[in-house]
Amino acid sequence: MTHLRRPAQLRASAALHTLEAALDALADRVVDEDRAIRAEQAARAEPLKSPTFGRRHALGGHGDPTGDAVGTLGTPRPNRYEKLEREVHRQLRDVAEYLPGLDSPFVRIQNAVPHMSDRMADATRLLADRVDGRIRRQLQIGHDHQFVPRVPCPACDVVALAIRTAPPLADRIVECVTCGMAWPRAAVLRGAPS
Repeated sequence: MTHLRRPAQLRASAALHTLEAALDALADRVVDEDRAIRAEQAARAEPLKSPTFGRRHALGGHGDPTGDAVGTLGTPRPNRYEKLEREVHRQLRDVAEYLPGLDSPFVRIQNAVPHMSDRMADATRLLADRVDGRIRRQLQIGHDHQFVPRVPCPACDVVALAIRTAPPLADRIVECVTCGMAWPRAAVLRGAPS
């Protein structure tokens, strides 16, 4: 992460790593929910298998109830996680539409961070945090911040440092929730594991 020099860029990059972890969890949940929906549909169809298929009653007509019952199956319930995933990816596409490159929208945003002004990097961080929070609330998974106890901020000397655990260890940064400054993890914690 040596190409990221300013605190706003560091924080935006860390927020995108956190969002990436949430997007991966969402993709897994979409697959799990799809399997559950297919299993529900299969369970509904199971009683419709008729042992009397093809028999005729004495008064005529068809004795197989399966044909009438198929219409009662209904349509499968919607995959709520798939809807959220579509909305999130649409939002990322709308942002990445103005960025160069042929990669996925997320990768284009990530690649643009080193070239962003502080204001744009802050806007990117806020967007990533907002989308990440929405996904985590929907999936009911915890946040990605871990507070660093007993270590004062190098800039404001307040014990209010936090680290995001989603980025790889080499890319983790320490952020001050009071003054907004950010540093590479090793610069503040001196190689302590986190």
